[in-house]
Formats: sequence, structure tokens, C-alpha cells
Amino acid sequence: MQDLKPTVWIGKQGCTETMIDEIVTQLKKRTLIKVKWLQNTEVDPAAIAAQARARLVEVRGRTMVLAEKGKAGKTTAVSPARVTARESAKPAAARGRRPPANAVKTEPRQSRRRQTGAMARSRK
Repeated sequence: MQDLKPTVWIGKQGCTETMIDEIVTQLKKRTLIKVKWLQNTEVDPAAIAAQARARLVEVRGRTMVLAEKGKAGKTTAVSPARVTARESAKPAAARGRRPPANAVKTEPRQSRRRQTGAMARSRK
């Protein structure tokens, strides 16, 4: 959902019939659309989804993602939490995170901060 750019912006007038028509038009062209609204605008995402006959996929802050109701099974977006859960279910060797058996353990390097000013001059 993060890669999806907002295509509808709701301004200070709120969600008008024109906005609902635009949402319906865009849902016919795309499987998912992202709608954002201004801070000073009161918006009920569930009501907008109901008016547009769309499925409310996600709401975060002042952004909502809508999908067409008929396209419920065709959306290919997978939430990052699901991907993480699947990855963590795999054994460590399958994820490629286990070091080889003959790897030598080394201590992490400590960064050397560059001394400036009077402190640097006194150490020279």
C-alpha cells in the first residue's frame, strides 16, 4: 500500500457527491485507490466506502485505501505483516541468515572519532 500514490484528495469542502463520483470512476479503472484528506476536514472512511459501494481496505491517519467490492479476490496486495510472519516461519537456513560453519567470528570495529579543537591539540 505504501507504493500506491493518492489519486483522490478531499479538500476543505469535505466529501461531496462529485468526490464520490470520482472515486467510483477511478475504482472502475483500477483495483485499488488511495484517498487522502486535509487535517481540518472531518471524514468518515466507512461512510465514504459505503456511498461509493467500495470495500474499505485500510485506514492510516488521514489516508484510506479502497477496493472495488467485486474485485475482492483479485487484489494482489499483501500486507507487510503477513510477509514477515511467513518469513519467520521458515527455518533459519532457508532464510539465508545462518553463517557458514567455518566462519571466523570477529569483534565489531569501534569507530575512531576525530578529535577537534583544544582536545585534539593537547593529545598531539
